[in-house]
Order: sequence, then structure tokens, then C-alpha cells
Amino acid sequence: MDLENRQSTSPNEGHPSLGNVSMLPASAVWTTLGAAGILLAMFLFYPAYTNGETLSGWTWLACNSTNGFLHGRFVPAAIVVMLWLAWKENRSERLMPSRWGLLILGLGLLFYVASIRTVQPRLALMGVPFAMIGFVYFCFGKKLVKLVLFPAFFFWFTIPVPGLEAILTGNLQTLITQACYRVGLLVGMDLTSLGSTITVKGSDLEIAEGCSGIRSLMALTMIAAVYSYYTQKLLWKKAVLFASAVPLAIIGNFGRIFTILVLTQLGFEDFAKKTYHDWAGLLLFFPIALSGLYLFDYLLNFKERRAKKVKHSYKKSTIVSKESPTS
Repeated sequence: MDLENRQSTSPNEGHPSLGNVSMLPASAVWTTLGAAGILLAMFLFYPAYTNGETLSGWTWLACNSTNGFLHGRFVPAAIVVMLWLAWKENRSERLMPSRWGLLILGLGLLFYVASIRTVQPRLALMGVPFAMIGFVYFCFGKKLVKLVLFPAFFFWFTIPVPGLEAILTGNLQTLITQACYRVGLLVGMDLTSLGSTITVKGSDLEIAEGCSGIRSLMALTMIAAVYSYYTQKLLWKKAVLFASAVPLAIIGNFGRIFTILVLTQLGFEDFAKKTYHDWAGLLLFFPIALSGLYLFDYLLNFKERRAKKVKHSYKKSTIVSKESPTS
């Protein structure tokens, strides 16, 4: 019988909360821990692929700086933090296990089996969110599934997409080169352009593939996903804020490259191409991009912020008027 349908005098009676898992029978606790351990061991230690490679080992090597997916190595740590925050904020939520979770868990495991049969580790990574959701549904109930939906599918940021870098890099490289060249001419700089190389007063500056902004775009997209999830209540606002990562990454990278051209124009060629080039991402790109995210957030919620400010001012003026002596 589905544990979710058991009757009691109170909807929460007889069901321990998320913060009191110790109230569960010992057999249920050990079964849950054992299942979690097996799933984790499959990901970390089972030599499922060629030459005894594990899924975690393949993922670590596949997420590298060469293909622009280095951020994927930090995704599991981010998921752990998000799950901890969810647990901290929802410890009073009642546990109501359901066997329906086995169906979702089975789907995730089916992806894993298919990945072994086809030697395609990406299939297993696609199934990880379903395994996480199904496990939580089975052990804790559907009310708690909502807490892991975003962290679970956030795991997809670990999946390196074949060919994505090749498609985006060339387009971004051309876009940044042309934008810097045309804006430079507009403000009166001495520039010539040939392919992805811009010449500043006789000094060549090549907009290499690494300068196209693909790595910054990937990292900013991941940051935008987390920021929009935790700051927006409506789905359409989450989507708009998430989508803003693309133009913001382009604007931030344009600012980084263009300032290198300006410094070269001013005679600081060595400093611009070496020291400033290496630090411009932290000094310019991320401040511009993150400020842009906040600006989008502010504009999306301008009416709500304005209403709260007016309401706060009204309450403050009411309190002051009550405390002031009457004549």
C-alpha cells in the first residue's frame, strides 16, 4: 500500500519531519542510507566504461578549460550547498514516502544502463537528475521533491555538449572583433582589422579563441541560473533573467577587449597584452556582468520594490505622527 495514502487523525500525524529523520524506524534509515550509498558508488567508483573509467572520472576529464566546460567540476559542490540550504529552510516539512518515486528512479537508472551499453557517458549524466528526484520522492515524499528539482537539473551543467564550443567560439570571436573595431573607429582610434586581428597604431592584437568569451559565457549562464532561481518568484521572470546572461556576457567581454585596445592606443602595449589581459576578467568582465544581472532584477521587480518602499515610508510616517506630541 502506498505510504502516502495512509489515514490518520491529522494530515501530519505519525510522519516525522525532515529535521527529525531519526524518528524513522531503524530499518528505513539503513535502507535509505544503503540505497543512497549504492547510487553514489555507481557514479564514483563503478568502472562502467572503456579502460575501467568511472562516470565521475570521465566527467572530471570532460569538463576542462579547453572545451569551455571547466565550470562543470564545481557543479556537484554547488548542488550540495543548495540541498543543505533547502534542508535548513524546510526541516519542519513532514516525510510522506511514496513508492511512485521508484518509477522516476528507474528512469534515471535506465539512462545509466543505456550509457553503458552505448558507451555514451553523457546519457548517464542526463539521467542523474531523475535518479535524484526519484530517490527523494520514494524516501521522503512528493512535498519534498520541489526542493530538489532545481538542484537536480542544475546537474546538467556538468554535461559537455559536443560541438557547442566550435559553433559559439567562431561567432563570438567575429562579433567581438567587429564590435571593438567599429566602436574604436567611432571614437577616433587608429585601427585596422583583418580577420580576428585588430592592429592598433602598428601593434597587432589577435582576438584568439580563448578571448571569444565562451568560458565566461558558460560560467555566467550557470551563475544566472542560480541567481534567477533564488531571487525571482514567477517563472517568466526566472526565464528572462536567465536569458539575460547571453547579452551580458557579450557586453562584459566587449568591455574587456576594448579596454585592452584603448590601453594599447595610449602606449601601454606590454601592460595591456600581459598583466591587464590576465586580470581583466576579474576586474572588468564579472563586475559588468553581475551588475547587469542585478539591474535586470531591479527592472523586473521595479513595481514591487516601489510598492514596498512606499508602504515602508507610509508605516514610518504613521509611527512618527503617533509618537509626536499633540498641541
